[in-house]
Amino acid sequence: MGEISPSVKREWGIFRESRDGRAPCDISHMADIDEIRRLIESEMKAKKLSRRGLSAAAELSESAVRDLLTRTDNPGIGTLRKIADALELPVDRLTGAVAMVPVLGQIGAGGEVLFSIDPDAELYGEVARYVPRPPLSVGKLMALEVTGSSMLPKYEAGEIIYVRRDHDGVLPDYLNRYCAVRTVEGGTYLKILSPGTEPGRYTLRSLNAPDMENVEVVWASPVLFVMPQGMM
Repeated sequence: MGEISPSVKREWGIFRESRDGRAPCDISHMADIDEIRRLIESEMKAKKLSRRGLSAAAELSESAVRDLLTRTDNPGIGTLRKIADALELPVDRLTGAVAMVPVLGQIGAGGEVLFSIDPDAELYGEVARYVPRPPLSVGKLMALEVTGSSMLPKYEAGEIIYVRRDHDGVLPDYLNRYCAVRTVEGGTYLKILSPGTEPGRYTLRSLNAPDMENVEVVWASPVLFVMPQGMM
């Protein structure tokens, strides 16, 4: 887990707003199309991917990568983001642009997450606030803002917590880490994910609230990055 340095903050510049529910990007220093093509072809060669294979991995049309590499001079940010994710590259490395992450809710008393927008929506619609994407991150991210004092001393009010939201279930290396956790009852919490005493169940722990024992989990995702208060 890292923190965003002032030097990185100064480089973010001015960000374009998006009206279609997708995260916006700073496009003031966008890489030119030839640089983008060279990087894509280099990564395809390293990963032994064909044009059709990369299109399929990025969930694009069969000819999308071929067109991008041969005749499309102004690819959309959404297309480049999908290709970057399929190549396991940070989108800013591919485009030279700085991607943004939507703030989808707040973390309140007892670590409960109160969403203002459904985190499982394909498009987020009207997002009131975006924050810069953490350096070198890949995949679909969401951001949550800490409120109040119930998460002290681990997290302070005003801090932004970044987590990935790209799969269901629980991976073994998530155990005993702070995670955003969705339960079958519909609640979401930021707590330490621990094994339960019953098969397939988990205990959610925090410093300032009673344990939630043997809960059934729909998905969990560990904290990737924390932006301290005042860094925006």
